[in-house]
Amino acid sequence: MKLKSSFEQAVCILLMLALSKNHMPLRSAVISNRLGVSDSYLKKVLHQMVVGGLISSEAGKGGGFSLCYDINRMTLLDIYNAIEGSSPLIKPTGIARQVFFDGQFVEVQEEKIFDQIGRAETQFKSGLKKENLGTLLINPDGTHRQPIDWNQVGDD
Repeated sequence: MKLKSSFEQAVCILLMLALSKNHMPLRSAVISNRLGVSDSYLKKVLHQMVVGGLISSEAGKGGGFSLCYDINRMTLLDIYNAIEGSSPLIKPTGIARQVFFDGQFVEVQEEKIFDQIGRAETQFKSGLKKENLGTLLINPDGTHRQPIDWNQVGDD
């Protein structure tokens, strides 16, 4: 299984929003500049996150993107579902029945394969659900990361 790079970008975006000084909304240009991606590409990722209920968007002066709810309640599974979707990783297409003529045999073998994939997917998603994003903002010494004014941060 391969995750889209937008999953990692979404994690960074959410952490940026969580650390935004005074919870100020961030404009896509500020985020794309910090991530080093094009603004047009980033807007696609941001749209998925808005549709997924992770962030909100407000137009106009002082507008931008903000978290929809507390980062401590947001899990990696929430991000996965927003970016990758919540449908199963793979669905049987029936192609094996086109290749092999013994339908009952093929059906039993397909069931073995897709049951195993289903168990792996359940375990994978269970692991993602256990990790909330708030824990990613805790320094090794146990202190919390300090808010950042992203509009004032240079391109180190």
